[in-house]
Amino acid sequence: SLRAAEFAERYVRLNADPYESCFAYSRHRLQKIMERLLPERGEGLRLLDVGCGTGHHLAQLRRQGFDVAGVDGSQEMLGVARANNPGVSIRQGDVEALPFPSGGFDVVLCVEVLRYLPGLGGCLREMARVLKPGGLCLATATPVLNLNGYWLINRLASRFGMRGLSKLRQAFFTSGRLRREFVAAGFRQPRVHGVYLGPVNWVERLAPRLTPPFLRAWERLDSVLADRVMVRELSNMFLVRAVRGGGRG
Repeated sequence: SLRAAEFAERYVRLNADPYESCFAYSRHRLQKIMERLLPERGEGLRLLDVGCGTGHHLAQLRRQGFDVAGVDGSQEMLGVARANNPGVSIRQGDVEALPFPSGGFDVVLCVEVLRYLPGLGGCLREMARVLKPGGLCLATATPVLNLNGYWLINRLASRFGMRGLSKLRQAFFTSGRLRREFVAAGFRQPRVHGVYLGPVNWVERLAPRLTPPFLRAWERLDSVLADRVMVRELSNMFLVRAVRGGGRG
């Protein structure tokens, strides 16, 4: 599939230059926060990537020592993921009916999946189910107040169609709603972090040649502001850290 090949190429280019595009920058900033929230070394820890796509995170976390597994709904994405992660258990399945037994994982990762779901409950309950008590969940979501104005753009695109933009209606959240949804699904101590800030997508659209130098300069301020309490609601991506109830964490 063209989409699987496109994502695979994006991740290859991310490794070469994390400031090349807004996509690369967003994943670069996400990686920085994940490094802070995940155990430094994963020896002895089982990790499931829900919506693993092309397997980029699986390969990265496997190198850190995690015993990884993945699940995705797209057969094309899975083909790339399996090629990138030989010998890893990577299954096709529904994020609301994960094909793994209960309590089998120490960590669950879920990147850019929740935004495409009509409701969070089923996926969150399944992630809680496959985690051990006290297990860690890291999941991204899209803030409704993000400074790119993507909530409004997506609503217009999904209703009327806009050239170059997906017509798929996506889901947007406040940090308060995310915390409530995670608690209702069986998690405790949900904390919502802002990943990156600013109307960076507009810079890329209006002045693509200026995007790399702008992002390099912008990151100095972004790394200070994006996760501040008063401004994280305006960030372009949330990362939720939550612990499955029933154990320490």
